[in-house]
Amino acid sequence: MEKILELFSKDKFSKNCGIKVIEINHGYAKCSMEITENHLNGIGTLMGGAAFTLADFAFSLAANSYGIVAVSTNAYISFLKKCMGGIVTAVASEISRSHKLGVYRVVLTNNLGEQIAEFNGTCFFLDSHNTENTH
Repeated sequence: MEKILELFSKDKFSKNCGIKVIEINHGYAKCSMEITENHLNGIGTLMGGAAFTLADFAFSLAANSYGIVAVSTNAYISFLKKCMGGIVTAVASEISRSHKLGVYRVVLTNNLGEQIAEFNGTCFFLDSHNTENTH
């Protein structure tokens, strides 16, 4: 897992968003992001793109957790409840994994433990690339 964390530590966008990795295991990742005024839209709620970024990052960590480079082929998000601040947590879980494709579900919750969004993503595994050879 250290190679995965090293690879993702180079992700400047997630760093600028304030995303922190809490836990990672095969097919699983948990991340969080403290909501600041920079994450809010014009009506004072969490911007959809900020929520998507957090979910996408957790999805990517979970999908790449086996040491084989995984690239997203499809992703969508459903917003279930507004969020106006606090800490948002994303938990990514593997639903299905084959030699070439992986399907993941990411649940986003607010600091009260209420689900605010659900993200679903599909990835393609590049068998000729592994994270140990990626720079």
